[in-house]
Amino acid sequence: MARPKKNETLATISVRLQPSLLGAVDQCAEDLQKQVPLLQVTRTDAVRYLIQMGVEEFERAKKKTKRRRKGVGR
Repeated sequence: MARPKKNETLATISVRLQPSLLGAVDQCAEDLQKQVPLLQVTRTDAVRYLIQMGVEEFERAKKKTKRRRKGVGR
């Protein structure tokens, strides 16, 4: 897991999750742990990983939408 550099300031947030979503986060942590057995993967690591993946996917989708819109006017 890529942890933040120590000189970065981290914001603390609290979220409420449905038990099913929390279970999915825990499953992700277990899956990541299997991929990197020498590191201890925590629930927090899994949440950071999932947020990072979600933001990256959101940005990719946003770029695709912009390209489609540019192509519509031709």
